[in-house]
Formats: sequence, C-alpha cells, structure tokens
Amino acid sequence: MADERRERDGATNNTVKNPNDRKIKGVDNSIEDGDFISSMPDEILHHILTSIPTDLAIRTSVLSKRWRHVWCETPCLYINDFRSQAINQTLNSYRAPTIMSFDLRMRLDHTAPQIDSWISFAMSRNVQKLSVNFGIRNETYNFQDFFYLSSSLEQLNVSFNDMVPGCTVSWKSLKNLSLSFCKLGDESIAKILSGSPKLESLRLYFCDSVHRLDLTKSLSLKTLEIVRSGSGNDSRQVEIIAPHIQYLRLKNSYPPCTLVNVSSLTEADLDSCSNIMYMYRYFSSRAEFVQTVVLKMLENLENVEKLTLRRSVLQILSLAEVCGVPFPTLKVQTLIVKTMLVRSVMHGIARLLQNSPGLKKLIVHATNSDIIPDMHLDHYMNSQGIYLYKCWRSEYKIFPRDGHFHHVTPELLASLVKLVLRNAKPLETVVVRLFKPCSSQDAKLFEELTGMARTLSHNNNVSIVIKRSSD
Repeated sequence: MADERRERDGATNNTVKNPNDRKIKGVDNSIEDGDFISSMPDEILHHILTSIPTDLAIRTSVLSKRWRHVWCETPCLYINDFRSQAINQTLNSYRAPTIMSFDLRMRLDHTAPQIDSWISFAMSRNVQKLSVNFGIRNETYNFQDFFYLSSSLEQLNVSFNDMVPGCTVSWKSLKNLSLSFCKLGDESIAKILSGSPKLESLRLYFCDSVHRLDLTKSLSLKTLEIVRSGSGNDSRQVEIIAPHIQYLRLKNSYPPCTLVNVSSLTEADLDSCSNIMYMYRYFSSRAEFVQTVVLKMLENLENVEKLTLRRSVLQILSLAEVCGVPFPTLKVQTLIVKTMLVRSVMHGIARLLQNSPGLKKLIVHATNSDIIPDMHLDHYMNSQGIYLYKCWRSEYKIFPRDGHFHHVTPELLASLVKLVLRNAKPLETVVVRLFKPCSSQDAKLFEELTGMARTLSHNNNVSIVIKRSSD
C-alpha cells in the first residue's frame, strides 16, 4: 500500500513539474509583479500612455523606477483644465525632442504670456497636431505671429478664439484645419488659405463672420464642412467658390449658402435650413427666396454621385414641387434622405427620384428630428392662394402630419416603397433605417417589417432592407 501511495505521489509530482506548467506559472508571476508590462519597449509604453490624459500618465511615475520618466517622452500631450503652475511643471519635465500631438484645453483664467509660452513650447518641438480650446469665448487673447509660422504643423483645431493673423501665414505642411466658434473675417480666412498650400480638409463650425470662401487656389482641398449657428444675428449668405472640393457638408439655418463653382464635387450633405426655430418667425415672407436658393444649390450639384438631404430641405423641395417650380436633373447614384416620414416631405422625395434617372440606391433614415411645422407651411401656401390640404395626392394621405408621426408601421413602409418604386424605375436597392426615437423596439414589429420587406423585394425585383440604428 505504501508503494502504491508513493507511485501516486510521484505521478502527481511529475504532473506539477511539467515544463509547460512551469512556463505558464512564470508568466503569471511576471504579470502579478508588473514585470510583463514594465519589460515592454519604451515605444509600446509611450503608445499606451498616449491613450490617456497627461495628468493620468504622470501618475504612472510612482509605479517604479522604470516608470518614473516614461511619460516624459510620450509623443502626445493632453492637457485639460490644468492650473498654470501644473502646466509649467509638466512642460519643464517633458523630454521628447518632438511632439506628435499637443491638446491644450483651458477653462481657467490664464494670462496671455502664459498661453504664448505653452504654444511656443509646442511649436519649438515641431508639433504635428495642435488643438487649442479656450472652452468659452476669449475676447482678450490674440495668437502671436509665431503661431502662424510652422513648417511641421499638419493638423490644427482651434475653438473659441479670434483668428486674425497680423502677418503672412506660413503653414507649409497643414492638411487639416478645423475652426469652431472662432471670429475671423473674409480677409483672415483668405490669408490662412493662401498660407496653407497643402490643405486637404477645412471645417468651419459656427464661424458666422465668414461670408466668402474663394478656394480656387486651394488645389489640394477636397473636403469642406460649414456649420452655422443660425442665430439670426447675421443673415448674409455665404458665397462658396470651390472648384476642387469633392465632399461638401452644409448645415446652416438661414439663409442657405450660394454655390458659385463646385464642379468637382462628387458627394454632398445638405441641411441648409436646420435651425428652423429661427425660420418660424419669418417663414412666410422668405419661403419663396429659400426655395429659389435651395433649388439653385441642387442645380450646382450637377456631378454629385452621392447626395444626402435632411428634414426641412425636403419640405422646401415639396413646396417648390407643389408651386410648380422646375427641378434640375441630377446624376445622383446614391440618395440618402434623413427625415420624419410625414406628408410634407413626400412631394419633394418623389420629385428627386423622378429627376435622378441614374439612381441605384436609396437610403431612408426614418428619424424623429425637428421639421417645419405644418401650420407654417399652411400659412405660406394660403398666402399664395394654394390650399395645401387639397394639394396632397391621395396616395400620400397615409403619411401623417408632423405631430402624428411616432414610428414606422407596416402600412407606412408599404406606402413608402410604393412611392419609391413608382418614381425611380432603375432602382436596385432600398434601405430603411429605423432610429430609436421613431422606431418601436418591439421585436415582433421589427420582424413584421422585415418580413414585409422580403415580400416587397421578391414582388418588385428590388433589394429592400430594414435596419435598426445600431446595425
């Protein structure tokens, strides 16, 4: 019996001493001791630390001697709401000869010399990506001339500050420029564009003092995005001359932008009357003007292959259709509409489909976002001697008025598909996306809609797909 016990114990000991088990145990010990991560090359540790704010990266210096100075050489600095003394200490300890990304966010009061020194520090390290966010409107700080002179800067984001260069701008390597809530006039933006010969992307968010964008000499610029505040403080139109851009996004309540030359454009996203709360007060007196400008914008999108139109733009087009205003013919292959599925957008959608003979794919985002209330549309039409309730075609009456749309029902889906197929003969694919605010989360309803889509696809030789917002 004793011999048997010794044999069993020996077998057990042999199992424990298996080399593979010892190897795994060693790895586990290394992880527990922190050696596994600490033994990684500096480049990997720097990459890990770039994914967290700098104040958290600094805290890793207490882990061990190995970590004491690792953060000092990370290629990215993210400084958020530091006090002046903390920012100075951080930059004094920083050792990397170059900075890939410098993100400075300030919500506390700092003096102009302090801000100058921090930006100068980033420039002296040949920063490639620079982001300066003042948090709130800063009326007292002006960028110094050295800010506008950089051969290394490739990406620049500035928020809540004036951009008024007092010198010749020289951003020889700048490719992406994003300005948000910045005050700059036409002369300033012209200087910036002139000094950025490699600029590929320009984004102007709520920079309402810009009224003319001549991008004729910006040969590399392919992407332009403009979002205006729509506060009504400045009602002048923005004139856009951009013969080289390929993607355009406009979201600018009133008035819509004027497109002078966008001949290279292949993709556009228009939400030209997004801030309709401002339009309510003046809609009747300006509806005709808005129709003219929006249709002129469509006419200038002659080469666009992918077009996105949203909410109130579709209502404006519906008014134009009811009033008999001619529509341009489009070369669109993919049309995306984002709107409530209500009666007041259907005339516009139908006319767009009719005037897009090359259309292959339609994507409908059934949202519950704001649109122009029917009462304002009715008031304008009545002033023109046209009674809107008599203008709706009988097949559109299944679609509710603005206050009665809650989610997509099987009846609405069938009517929508019928409208689409009647007005877009060469269509290959229809995608309907159901967003949470407007679609029932009931699995049974979604299954019913999906089943109906399969039936409609089979009967009409068109691919019809229903998707949730998360798909």
